[in-house]
Amino acid sequence: MISFLNPLLLIGILGAAIPVIIHLINKKKAISHKFAAIDFLFQSNKRIYVKFKLRQLILLVLRACLFAFLAMALAKPFIKSYGAGGADGKTPTSSVIIVDESYSMQYAEKTNTLFHSAKDAARNIIGNLTKDDKAAVIGCSPANSKDVPELEYDKEKLTAIIDDLHSGYSTTDITSALDRAIEILIADEAPVKQIFIITDLARNGWDLQWFQNGQQKLHNNVACVHIVDVSEGKESKNVALTGLELRNNAFGTSGDISFKATVFNYSPDKIKNLLAQVFVDQKKVTQGFFNSEANSAETKEFCFKVEKGSHFGWIEIPDDNLITDNKRYFTLNEEQKIDALLIDGDPRTNIYESETFYLEKALNPAREHASSIKPVICSVQEVEGLKFEDFDIVFFCNVEMLPYEKVWELEKYVKEGGAVIFSLGDKVDSSYYNSSFGSLLPHRLHTKKTFSGNTLITEEQPLHVKISGETHPVMRVLFEMHSTMMSSINFYQVFYLDPTPLEGAKTILSFSDNTPAIIERQVGKGKAVLFTSSIDRDWTDLPVKPLFVPLIQQLCRYISGSVTGDTRHETLVGQSWQFPSPYDAENLEMTNPEGTKTLLSPQVIENEKYFVYNETHVPGIYSCIINDASQLKNPFFFPVNVDVLESNPEKIGEKELTALMGETNVTIRSFRSGERREVVTGEAKKTLWGIFLLLVFGLLVAESFISRK
Repeated sequence: MISFLNPLLLIGILGAAIPVIIHLINKKKAISHKFAAIDFLFQSNKRIYVKFKLRQLILLVLRACLFAFLAMALAKPFIKSYGAGGADGKTPTSSVIIVDESYSMQYAEKTNTLFHSAKDAARNIIGNLTKDDKAAVIGCSPANSKDVPELEYDKEKLTAIIDDLHSGYSTTDITSALDRAIEILIADEAPVKQIFIITDLARNGWDLQWFQNGQQKLHNNVACVHIVDVSEGKESKNVALTGLELRNNAFGTSGDISFKATVFNYSPDKIKNLLAQVFVDQKKVTQGFFNSEANSAETKEFCFKVEKGSHFGWIEIPDDNLITDNKRYFTLNEEQKIDALLIDGDPRTNIYESETFYLEKALNPAREHASSIKPVICSVQEVEGLKFEDFDIVFFCNVEMLPYEKVWELEKYVKEGGAVIFSLGDKVDSSYYNSSFGSLLPHRLHTKKTFSGNTLITEEQPLHVKISGETHPVMRVLFEMHSTMMSSINFYQVFYLDPTPLEGAKTILSFSDNTPAIIERQVGKGKAVLFTSSIDRDWTDLPVKPLFVPLIQQLCRYISGSVTGDTRHETLVGQSWQFPSPYDAENLEMTNPEGTKTLLSPQVIENEKYFVYNETHVPGIYSCIINDASQLKNPFFFPVNVDVLESNPEKIGEKELTALMGETNVTIRSFRSGERREVVTGEAKKTLWGIFLLLVFGLLVAESFISRK
């Protein structure tokens, strides 16, 4: 069906009458006079006369068509092609309108954002529905991934849903929205089912893997997919803060802090002297300048000083067309001081050969003001003058035996909330440990096994380590950072354990032969950990490996229930935040950046108690207070930032989209808010005014040629 954008201009077709009128006027006969001398000439010119009349008629038709075609070209005709409905547009349809509300839709060149245009386009679609058409409106952000509304006839209700939409801080997920749209349409019986996708066509929102199976699902259940590009096909320019990495964190002390920040220039022009400012506790502490080439990144280091305590801050660059990714947040949490008692069961005159030498260095690498863990070393004889309750953690390092009174005191200490770590060695007797520390050990000791490492026989080669099964909280961060280093750690002698663990025992780390390397067990309110090799270099080279220091520190923080290093790691918008719950914790009070408070109760996940918070929908600083049995209210913070994947404005091409849709009919067009354009109704439109203008030009050439004959 042919329609016109400017039908009033069709009145110009009346101009086709002008050549006809002129022709009729010229048909008036002149007065003739007979002249016998040339009468014979008229007879010879009859053929010439017929040709003249034919040329005049052709010129008449050409000139009339010239006016008509020019008028039609100015009226801008086009052909509507409905997806699978009737050509008359009266066939009832069911439509799902997907509105992209990701943060890239907040891009604005003047005043209105792309999201504003998207809502206008959605309203126009609703406005063009008939009373027999049904529709549903959904978003395409992960936060709305479970939203599956029903189809509605009520235009006012649908418009209200559109009005309530708002652009968030998440990334685009078009394919997830397509799944929901198909789910909505699949049970409907309308003869025409179609999907509208209103988006900026950012490439990151299209999961290409989805279309391997989803392409056929679309074709089977949807007549047509109509894609509306609110960016008008223009390439967006954006400068974003894409990375922030803390390098030296003096938690719990006064000291220097340094971090690296990365700015990415997603534009064809170089940026010069881009100001970046760093704020801590809402006060500016330093600044720097970025100079980045087109479509490239630059990383700069920032240094500043903080006082003792927990802090929060951010780094920001000036506002541009997309302001959402111009700020990134960070936190500096004061860690709980940990007092550790190291009982050296094999002290040596040469301190480098002492059982606790490497352990002490791991707990406090720089001795002063560098770690929140304070180690105290004593011998077995000196332990009688100390009280376990004065320490947060007690290490047994190749201890042969302990006085009976101290064994009883140790058991009481752990059950009331203390923590003990047993590391073994050549002085350890399995029978004594099983009888004296049986109520604390996660496993009963069985026998020692020695690996020489000097032979190619498989069973004689040194053992290595690996993470067994589900990742333990102690290893979760370490595995991401040091997974490639684990295979290089050698164990030449270990203690094998009884196959059956005691109740509540969990493996933290395993050897390559699947026997336990580090095991933990909840004992009353406290925890006991068993390391089945030595803590020095007698049985293993672990103490000289880069993994040793973070492993020991993370283990101490975990079993002592202090604020872990997890709080310093970045959480992205929409991600779940988990925090290990202390044994006596009753609840956790969470305050989001908008001031909304939520009270969380501990949950059991993989046999561990955690606080879980899923409402990370807004970037910024989240504040936490744990209420435990002692009613300690020491706040700590964690940052939530936007996913920089959405900062990249690269668009997916129309040809690629058409190929992804396969056999499904797809139309791709733009929408410009505020201008007089055709209303988006879902039908494909083939414009014809170019053809009519070409015909006008051809008629002019033909008329000029014929009139000169």
